Amino acid sequence: MNDKNPDKAFMIQSYFDDLEKRIAFLEKLYNGDHTDEALMLCCCYIEALGSRQYHDSDRKAKNYYRILERYSSNEIFALIHPKQLRNVLMSKKLFKENITQIEPIINRFGKKLILQKVVSDSLLPVINEKQVKWLNDNLFKGTMAAISYERVRSDLVHDISTSNLTFGETTFGGKPVPDMNYELLYPALMNIFHNLKETSLKSNKWYWEQ
Repeated sequence: MNDKNPDKAFMIQSYFDDLEKRIAFLEKLYNGDHTDEALMLCCCYIEALGSRQYHDSDRKAKNYYRILERYSSNEIFALIHPKQLRNVLMSKKLFKENITQIEPIINRFGKKLILQKVVSDSLLPVINEKQVKWLNDNLFKGTMAAISYERVRSDLVHDISTSNLTFGETTFGGKPVPDMNYELLYPALMNIFHNLKETSLKSNKWYWEQ
């Protein structure tokens, strides 16, 4: 017996049909030399989907990270960039007392993207209970997704344009880290879209209800 609500199934399908058209329009913008506009909308759609999925209006940057981490099908967004992590921790008063112990650990990561667990395990011997608690909730601020949010999404929303964000000699799996641009973020958005659509249609529930 099929107990799916046909009206709800129709609404879910219509929602994703409309969203697919909106996302497809980004390609027209990009191919029409409106690169910044396409990239800005790409980031805003990722943020909107994340905020709807995770229901936390006060933590938009974390919603953005979480949707990329879980649904983009690209592990790069969840990896820690050592320089980003160093900047985050050095800006926090909480870490001032032992930053001289923390910094050498981060420096040993060199110019490679690092798994979050490796970072947590490496820092654990030199950080206190309050710092552990903060990191458990905020380590995402050192990720590539956070860089995307701060340096691409926010620049485009608040300053209209952004420069091409490159990562110099930083590597991931022995290969250069790709630029943080439309070519990286648009496929991520498409994967998020397809994954959320599949989840919703399969269960006949909105993705944010699950």
